[in-house]
Amino acid sequence: MDKIVILMATYQGEKYLEEQLKSIIAQDYPEWHLFVRDDGSTDGTLLLLSLYANHYPERITVCCNETNMGGTKNFLTLLQEAALQGAVPQGQAAPQKGGERTYFMFCDQDDSWHPDKLRLTLARMKQLEARYGADVPALVFTDARVVDEGMEEFAPSFFGIAHYDMKKRTLPHLLMENMVIGCTSMMNEALACLVENVPENARYHDWWMALLAAAFGHTSYLPAATMDYRQHGNNVVGAKRFGSYVKQRLGKLSGQKATLRANYRQAEEFYGLYKEKLPERVAAQIDTFLSLPKENLFRRRVDALRGGYLKSGIARNIGLFLVL
Repeated sequence: MDKIVILMATYQGEKYLEEQLKSIIAQDYPEWHLFVRDDGSTDGTLLLLSLYANHYPERITVCCNETNMGGTKNFLTLLQEAALQGAVPQGQAAPQKGGERTYFMFCDQDDSWHPDKLRLTLARMKQLEARYGADVPALVFTDARVVDEGMEEFAPSFFGIAHYDMKKRTLPHLLMENMVIGCTSMMNEALACLVENVPENARYHDWWMALLAAAFGHTSYLPAATMDYRQHGNNVVGAKRFGSYVKQRLGKLSGQKATLRANYRQAEEFYGLYKEKLPERVAAQIDTFLSLPKENLFRRRVDALRGGYLKSGIARNIGLFLVL
């Protein structure tokens, strides 16, 4: 049976952590292991993790960072270490005994997984690998039910309120906008092993993995809610209704400019780390994206349109073109 490695980054998470741990233990797919890396919590997070690790020593492994990394680096460090532990050659997928493989999933500390999350996501991953091959980097992500702090439903579908265009998962589009929810995603070994270095300028761990999958392989979206995505005051990235998102963006153009600059920095580091391995077509797409700030206003907008360096929907792209 294929093994699923669940990667959880924790920080000051005691309030909701136990509910998430219980939801993982209740999964109807049995072959999983949870690796947790704490980022310097001073509340009861570590005590709770220790209790569960002691009770499920073959299921749960806990370690601690010496210094605070932040969520993005913490998750990518976890993934890098988990992939290396499997001693898989870079860019390859190594079958285990009997042909079984290992897959990796990100996990937030404050959500609650539906019992069939592992099984459903793995089934879609197997479909993707059957089509393209298990040695091709692949990422699967799903929808999520959005809930409030008390687990009351806010919306049945994250993507239903976010209004992302799920067909636009091309690399040019992903250079400008991320739509992958990290806590719903699964990566195969071929993708995980591409994380040779933990980047300094990755916007988010899920965004970085989406770029890798689009550049070197494939992504697949499963339109089924596999978890409850809890919204509260401490979310790093939360779900907003589309109207409030647009209002916020249009009211803060300076923030949009800073976001665009961060996108360029992320793409520049991505290109620097992987330019020797990138397919020629992909390298050209990233090079064109990085050239946009150097062009005049008219040419920049024309090239963005032609190259597909856009966001989802008219409203988001109006905001983009105001600052591009």
